[in-house]
Amino acid sequence: MRYLRSKHIRKALRQFQFLCGIKPPYKVLLDGNFIAMCLKMNVDIATRVPKFLQTDKCIFMVTAAAVNELKVLGAADKDMLAAWNLAKTFQTVDGSGDDVTAAMLAAVGERNERKYIVATQETELRAALRRVPGVPLIYLNRSVLVFEDMSEATLRISRKEDHLKMTKLNAGEESKLQAVLKAEVRTPEDSGVKARLHKKAKAPNPLSMKKSSKPKKVRTKKKKPE
Repeated sequence: MRYLRSKHIRKALRQFQFLCGIKPPYKVLLDGNFIAMCLKMNVDIATRVPKFLQTDKCIFMVTAAAVNELKVLGAADKDMLAAWNLAKTFQTVDGSGDDVTAAMLAAVGERNERKYIVATQETELRAALRRVPGVPLIYLNRSVLVFEDMSEATLRISRKEDHLKMTKLNAGEESKLQAVLKAEVRTPEDSGVKARLHKKAKAPNPLSMKKSSKPKKVRTKKKKPE
C-alpha cells in the first residue's frame, strides 16, 4: 500500500473530513503492538501522533481486549508491561470478546461510524480495515510514522449517494467537496486535450468566401483596320 508524505497527508485528512466527517480532535484507536513499538523506538505517542496528523490534540483510545493482552504478555516481558501501563492511561472502548483483531474490527464497525483513525502494526488487521470505507490507517516503520493512502473502499464513497450517508454536509461544505472531487478527476491528459482543442485551426469565415455580386469587366481586343 502506498504511503503519503506530509503535504499529501494534509490533503488526505481534508478529504476524510469532507467525505467521512473525520475531523479534529481526531480519535485515534491504538492496538497493543503499536503502543509497544512506540515505546521500543522512543516515539512519544502523546506528542508525535498529533504533530504527525497536523493537529494540536488527539483523543487516544484502546480496546479492552488490547489492554488485557498487554497485561498477560507483561507478566513475562518488561517491554509489554510498560506498554500495558501506558495503555491503561488511554480511554477504553468496547469491543467483542478477547480477540484483539475481532475487537478492533467490532469497534470500527461496518462504516467507521465513530470516526476513528486506526494505528496498528498488524498487517492483516490493516488489510481487513482497508475493506471498510472511511478508515484512515497509520503505523510505525522503525521510528517513522506512516500514513497509508486512501483505500479503494474509501474512494468509492466519493459518490454523492454514499458520502451523504456518512455525514451531513451544509451548502458550504458541499461546494468545497465538489471542488476537491473535480480537482481529483482532472488529469494531465485532459489538460493536453484541451490545449490541442484550443490550437485547432478554425474554419474559414463563410462571408469571406462569398462570391462578389458585381459583374466582372471583360476586356476585348480592338480589330486592326484592313
